[in-house]
Amino acid sequence: MTDFDALLATDDPDRRLAALFAPAEPRGRLYALYAFYHEIARIPDAVSEPMIGEMRLQWSRDAVEDLFADPPKVRRHDIYEALSELRMAPGGPDRETLITLIEARNADLGAGPFPTRTDRLDYVDRTAVALMQAAVRLLDPELDLSGEAGTAVQAAGRLWGLTGLIRALPALASAGRPPFAADELAAQGLTEIDLTRGRKPETVKAAMSGLFAEARTQAMTLSQTRQALPAAVFPAVGYAGLARGYLRTAERAGDPYREPVDRPLFQRQWRLMWGSLTGRV
Repeated sequence: MTDFDALLATDDPDRRLAALFAPAEPRGRLYALYAFYHEIARIPDAVSEPMIGEMRLQWSRDAVEDLFADPPKVRRHDIYEALSELRMAPGGPDRETLITLIEARNADLGAGPFPTRTDRLDYVDRTAVALMQAAVRLLDPELDLSGEAGTAVQAAGRLWGLTGLIRALPALASAGRPPFAADELAAQGLTEIDLTRGRKPETVKAAMSGLFAEARTQAMTLSQTRQALPAAVFPAVGYAGLARGYLRTAERAGDPYREPVDRPLFQRQWRLMWGSLTGRV
């Protein structure tokens, strides 16, 4: 059996750190959800051809469809066996949620920038936000996400997703799918060749201003609405509080290609502990 805790400690450490604040049973459910997300998110980077990626995503889609068939069918795979139990838990993800998470990854099989900033935000909504909403439902199935609490969860997910794009810029640029909108590149006179070859770091930093501004807007919205979030859902949203530190580090970096945007483990642990005590995500 796959050790989801060990998997996440390596591949998704911040979500795992926040999940540690949950009791054992719901923590295990969060781990299963995050392991599924990791499994599908890594597909585009693990294949050499988009067609192979499409086939693997289709396999995942079919495996989810099987789980919700009548009668359900469970494929012999640790993650989908865990999902078969997870979907039966209170607040467990439904078919639409899981399919949305899978289909969003088709965008990672393409090349080039996002057509518009709206397309970029939509991508974040279908990945980071959708995952956070699913995690929140696992911890508080009765929470109304149509009100202020939902606004807070959306802002937290967007803050994390946009910050993730900033942190992943070196890998995304070299892979030919930079986290910029087409107009942001055009405004700075950047080409995709500049990005794949790691050229013009100062110009790239200027092009990132839109990403930073969008992330800061979401951080402000989260600060204004976070009091609507019950303490029970902190393990599902708390890691978004780490994004502010990552943003400060990224803004100070002179070369976005070569200066990693990271924070020491003890700082992240302390920030999560403080957030769990104060409710300040």
